[in-house]
Amino acid sequence: MQPLSLRGGGWLALLVGLTLSFGAAAAETVALDWRGGSYRVPAVINGATSVNFILDTGATDVSLPEEVAQELMRAGTLSSADFRGTKVYVLADGSRVRSKSVVLREVRVGGQAVQNVSASIAPARSPPLLGQSFLAKFPAWTLDNQKHVLVLGTPTETGSATSDRTKTQAGYGAFALDESVGKFGLSTNEATPRDAEEAAIKGCSAADCKIVFRVGPRQCGAIALTEDGKIWGGATRPARADAALAALQNCQKRTTAQCTVHGAECNRPG
Repeated sequence: MQPLSLRGGGWLALLVGLTLSFGAAAAETVALDWRGGSYRVPAVINGATSVNFILDTGATDVSLPEEVAQELMRAGTLSSADFRGTKVYVLADGSRVRSKSVVLREVRVGGQAVQNVSASIAPARSPPLLGQSFLAKFPAWTLDNQKHVLVLGTPTETGSATSDRTKTQAGYGAFALDESVGKFGLSTNEATPRDAEEAAIKGCSAADCKIVFRVGPRQCGAIALTEDGKIWGGATRPARADAALAALQNCQKRTTAQCTVHGAECNRPG
């Protein structure tokens, strides 16, 4: 594809992927609410607090706003023993945020309860995100865009099980970047999220390559960088051109130098 470049401002791209996989046993259908350009899914945290999450497959962990964490603590279902220090999270525009990390004893969506779910505590009024630390516990799950439902199978302890049918149908991707030297690697149409991450790291082939964002099935991902490769922006969208434009605008948001799209690829539908 021809490189895209743009000078000027942009907006922060929300990494809201629509991940798709198959083959779940004892599946349960959960109705989703499409609002504000994303799916919302209700969940109950630690058996005490109901939260209306944004379904965000690009998020590494579940994310809870500060006020929800405080509510859990007042209810006695979250304590200091559940906190695990802090972690650094990389956003879609390449910026880094440090957040408190906790382990949620249970996250229940519909009739499916998952234990020991990693979560970050975001600033007050931040949108709650249901990310991979919950979804990866399932050997298979399906997002039906026509019916607006999430179908969840039986959760596993590690979330690593993948059926043969999933491997042949689900396409996952990832982008890796070494910000010190500006080298990146990308992967698409891998059988599992872990395969996608390993392929992206291998393609980056630099000493400090790290995964900066992931791309689910039926989604396209793009990355834009400055000439020296040290300022970047990434995005996922259903269409390649939209992902490239959003990545470009994300990069320009962080610099007055010229950004160029260096990679834009799509995963096949599940």
